[in-house]
Amino acid sequence: MRTITAIGLWIAIAVSVVVMWVQARWPTTVPEVAAFTLCGAWLAWGLTGRVRLRWSAVLLPLAALLLWASIQVATGITVYAWRTEVYILYWAGNLAVVFTGLQIFEDEKLRDDFLDALLVFAFAIAVISPLQSRVAGTKIFWLFEPPHIFWVPFGPFPYTNQYAAFIELLLPVAIYKAIAGAKWHTFYVLTVAVFYTSVIAAASRAGFALTTAEMVLIPVLLVRRSAVSWRQMKSSVVLFAGILILLITAAAPAGVLSRFGAEDPYAGRREFVESSLRMMKDKPLVGFGLGNWPTAYPGYALFDDGKIANQAHNDWAQWAVEGGLPLLAIMLWMAWWAVPRAIASIWGAGVAAVLVHCLVDYPIQRTAVALVFFTMLAAIHYAPDTRKTRLKPRVP
Repeated sequence: MRTITAIGLWIAIAVSVVVMWVQARWPTTVPEVAAFTLCGAWLAWGLTGRVRLRWSAVLLPLAALLLWASIQVATGITVYAWRTEVYILYWAGNLAVVFTGLQIFEDEKLRDDFLDALLVFAFAIAVISPLQSRVAGTKIFWLFEPPHIFWVPFGPFPYTNQYAAFIELLLPVAIYKAIAGAKWHTFYVLTVAVFYTSVIAAASRAGFALTTAEMVLIPVLLVRRSAVSWRQMKSSVVLFAGILILLITAAAPAGVLSRFGAEDPYAGRREFVESSLRMMKDKPLVGFGLGNWPTAYPGYALFDDGKIANQAHNDWAQWAVEGGLPLLAIMLWMAWWAVPRAIASIWGAGVAAVLVHCLVDYPIQRTAVALVFFTMLAAIHYAPDTRKTRLKPRVP
């Protein structure tokens, strides 16, 4: 049952990523149906007494979010009930993913194999995406024209910051395995190099900053917690440095460096956040309704760039606008649970990185990245405390 569920979850993630550029409802509906089906199967098994269901405190803030959003709809607080109902479905799917992950990741070997499968898939995406942007222009997978001409896709990702968040979640896993594991050592080192340089090619400033931080901090954490020695790292570092030099040259880092050199790197986002603060002052306790930042924003806009303002580009501010202080408290509760475990696991540190990324963008507002984020959230529930446990590298 665990193996079948893990395969189903991996397929849901892969399909969701591959089709996330499609502007339709079905790319969101399909993974939601998969999540509800897998979750329902485990609940049915649990209720019949065939298995003992696993639970975690992280389910509580997610359940509280759904309860608060339901109250918004039931009491008429939300300014547009339909959007809130859509987002209730979205967050219910996230809750189902975490619950499902808790059931399957108790098996350490299965969890390790699942992460390996995710790395293989992400490696393929990280190779294809920069090549596509260099060779195919705007065509997705060299075949499909994007539905809108005002954005240039990076692989199947319509937005480079969401691609960067996808890599942020999995880069620590690759670094961890490259340093601490013997099996597939060369593949893991190559994966780290490809992941990092692909973010450079995507020219995401936040992504570049956060992946660079991961590249520096993950090895330091491993050494400080006596998981590995500097001597153990030597072969990985030498191999990685050689691959990285070649790939960075091909990635054309001038793009991301020029973005850091912009006269005002926070232009646009600053106005969105300032508008969000004005919105929060109007409804600090109840919010405008989950999913309704774009609905309410025009009445508070400080500027008009001629484009649709679909997100606040700061998830923390957006959550406070949509759900007031209660929703902000709920998300801080989730972060309070997640961040210490993510850092303690080391390989799950990408969860903490994405929560930081939420300060300047909206990395988990799309189903594909959210699936990976909430899958990792379930996985770190079982993460061994590396402050107390010495890692045992896998022998090939």
